[in-house]
Amino acid sequence: MLVAALIALVSSQVFAMDSLSKLTWKKRAVIVFGEVRDQRVAHQIKILTDQRSELSERDLVVIGVSDDDAKAFFGSVSKLDAVALRREADIKKDRFQVVLVGKDGGIKLRSDTVVSDLDMFDIIDRMPMRRAERE
Repeated sequence: MLVAALIALVSSQVFAMDSLSKLTWKKRAVIVFGEVRDQRVAHQIKILTDQRSELSERDLVVIGVSDDDAKAFFGSVSKLDAVALRREADIKKDRFQVVLVGKDGGIKLRSDTVVSDLDMFDIIDRMPMRRAERE
């Protein structure tokens, strides 16, 4: 299915998200990139933040990056830098994209379309757990 294809495609790619290094082995992050007036940004953030208990269960932080602003919509992350996040994820300023960053700091999913909560959680739940995550 689509989810399996996305996992296979992205699991072989590892991109360091240095600006989120304080989350390494503690939290995963979903970063929603796009322009402030792009309705997909608000829709994606709402889909995820409506599932607060599932986000907590999966150690997720939800971050929105619009224009030159980066903000945590769920979870706590200090000193977010929109420019650094966009550069590290290789996202142009006006582009909509949803990026899932694993606990290892690598990008596990990229989507140019809104991702359902079920698909997002399915991808996370299928990720292999590393020893550092179990401890």
